[in-house]
Amino acid sequence: MRVACLYFKNLTPLLQVAELCLRFSPQICLGKSAVFIEIGKCHRLYSEEGFILRVRVTLRRLGFEAQIAVGSDITDAFVRAKYATDDTDQLPLVALVDWADPFEKEVVLQKNVHKMIEAFSRLGVKNLKQFKSIPLAELVSRFGSISILCMQRLRGEVAMPWPYWKPEEIIIERSEFPYFEFYGELEPLLFKLKEQFDRIFQRVWARNLRVQKMQVRIFCETNSQSPSPFRHFEFDFLTPQSTTKATLNIVKERLARDFEKTPVITPIEALETKVLTTTPGSIGQKNLLHNHEEQLEQFHALMGQLAEVHGRENIFHAALTEDRRPERSWKKIENTLALDEKKLALKINLTPIDPATKVPLRPTHLVRPEKIEITLGFVLIRQKKFKILMRSEFVERITGGWSEGIEAQSRSFERNYYQYELEGAPTISVFETPDKKFYLHGYYG
Repeated sequence: MRVACLYFKNLTPLLQVAELCLRFSPQICLGKSAVFIEIGKCHRLYSEEGFILRVRVTLRRLGFEAQIAVGSDITDAFVRAKYATDDTDQLPLVALVDWADPFEKEVVLQKNVHKMIEAFSRLGVKNLKQFKSIPLAELVSRFGSISILCMQRLRGEVAMPWPYWKPEEIIIERSEFPYFEFYGELEPLLFKLKEQFDRIFQRVWARNLRVQKMQVRIFCETNSQSPSPFRHFEFDFLTPQSTTKATLNIVKERLARDFEKTPVITPIEALETKVLTTTPGSIGQKNLLHNHEEQLEQFHALMGQLAEVHGRENIFHAALTEDRRPERSWKKIENTLALDEKKLALKINLTPIDPATKVPLRPTHLVRPEKIEITLGFVLIRQKKFKILMRSEFVERITGGWSEGIEAQSRSFERNYYQYELEGAPTISVFETPDKKFYLHGYYG
């Protein structure tokens, strides 16, 4: 057995650290100030040196600092980590307490070991090496079972049982703020939210999950101007989230609108983030030949942010159609945002089309055809004049109806498209009909 110990001198949320370490081994237990991880059975996945380096990087990202050591069992690893040494024989006699109770929870046991240490200190025994040289019969006659336990733990003759530990079912991160630290500015909140999201997504990743629904609550000081104890925000993401950056951008949009509409005028006392719903994740080795996974992740992040800004109903996939008119050259495809490109093509039974090979450059923003007037050097749009800087040559001619049957011939159309570059306005797309009328159909940029 090989056991790694993460010993923390300062107060640290050990439950969160233990969840982060699930990626390394499923066998974990907690002490009062240390996390123990059995890594002997994972030697084919990583070396002990590699494990220590990876743990240090993970803890550094979250602002934690630990002394890490690997030993043959729980007691050996704990003493090596706590005293930062590999030569345990030269440790002072007081280290017997750590050998007897590495979980630091048995108050009565610690008290009895301290009494034994005081007695041996008066006899001139200073370190563990001298203690191990004392005959066991003399120890038993004076100190009974306590001395036997300490000697067996030192010699590694008794295995330390592993306490049962299970991760928390609900993932919650909460930060308390000193009174009057800040008065509801958005930037400090986003900074704290980023710290919470970093820890949350590390914990979620270790469980091979993604976040589908999340709750953010901002606790404010209550008074006559702010009677509500907190502000409540729930996020049901368009696609499951697994990164801090994408999630923070979505949350930022909602908070910015809320703070602008209803400013926070009292001190903020606490900030809490809670994961409400998760979905299965996909942990695997990164593909070395392409970056399709990263591109899909970025696409989902962008869709989530757009849905938060513009509303879910306004975000969708569009498939090209055979209609020649730009306003009818696409159709809305429902419930496909969570699919990658290959699955999307199979679901809607379409072959991906490259528009650049089929049609000229179309406007980035289409509008319903709106009648306009064009005079010498000016365009009149909604009773407002715009100076024409440049008119492009003929861009595109669209006709239809004459070859689509007798009924369609009555709805036939013919359009000649041009581009107009205006002063103080985007370049617009205009089409002309056979009766010399002009219509605005979109703009670029």
